[in-house]
Amino acid sequence: MSSHQLMRIARISATYAGTIMGAGFASGQELTQFFVVYGNMGLVGLLVTCCLFALLGSTLLEISYSIRATSYHHILYYVCGKKIGTALDLFVTVFLFGVLTIMLAAAGTLFRDTLTISYSLGASLMALCLAITTLYGLTGITNANLIITPLLAIITIYIGIYSLSYHEWDIALAQAPPGVANLPASNWLISSLLYLSYNLVMSATLLAPLGSRISERSIRIAGSIAGSILLLSLAGLITVVVLVHYPLSLDYEIPMLYIAESQHTLHHMAYIFIFAAAMYTTGLASLYGCITKLTAATRLSTTVSLLLIILLALLLSHIGFTALIAIIFPLFGYTTLWFTCRLLYLSFFPK
Repeated sequence: MSSHQLMRIARISATYAGTIMGAGFASGQELTQFFVVYGNMGLVGLLVTCCLFALLGSTLLEISYSIRATSYHHILYYVCGKKIGTALDLFVTVFLFGVLTIMLAAAGTLFRDTLTISYSLGASLMALCLAITTLYGLTGITNANLIITPLLAIITIYIGIYSLSYHEWDIALAQAPPGVANLPASNWLISSLLYLSYNLVMSATLLAPLGSRISERSIRIAGSIAGSILLLSLAGLITVVVLVHYPLSLDYEIPMLYIAESQHTLHHMAYIFIFAAAMYTTGLASLYGCITKLTAATRLSTTVSLLLIILLALLLSHIGFTALIAIIFPLFGYTTLWFTCRLLYLSFFPK
């Protein structure tokens, strides 16, 4: 395999994984709410989820190439039909805006709590970085993921392994934590499917236009699998580390940052950087998806659409990071379950 082909696989896998590995993922908060709270079965759910990410990500890329999709709504219409696809398109747009708001809220929380920068200024700085990169289009976004995702992986693995090196692992730690309220679902399997569903739609904002540009089927499949393996490795490590630090880890909005801070000042600073980078990669996908939809629906220019979306997201970001995750992600997971089921069906019975 040539270096050019390897680079294309890396671009797909980094974009796929980087879109999902946002602030909620890197903080440990998202994985805590959807997996850690179910203890040992949460770990099983994580394995099932990542296997489905590999299969369904590949299917999404295949469909994108076959219909030459230029936007995620083309995928929605193809997979779910015109009527349901139109309804989902509206929900997806709202969700993407919600995720963008969460990323800005996370930036405000991070910079306020770690660098003594005001919440509003921290969120505004992140908004500015997202706006500048998005103006360079899909190429600028995928290049950013290609740089940031490996850095995120390396630092997360180092801090996770360092934490496990001085904690003795006991299988009892993987038992379901007692007294956890506000579970996203009644059992681990539904919770896992909710996590899978909203992240698939999230990743479709970039995989749809990217997949239509990749002609080699083997590269599309390899990119999806590589991205899913990376996700499984990092998510599994973060989940185990958060379990090891239970119950204190559940008391923090950003559990992994608390864990890094307890290790070493350099680890703490490194995780501040990587957490900000994770918000940035997911924020890019969200903002790009919102702009694509708004410009298509209103014919406003890209710049005007960007400014309108960013300003409104900044205003709503003051609701708070953890509260937004607890409200928006499970709700949208339920909304997009039909898309996931249809995509799974088309994986085995293509049109």
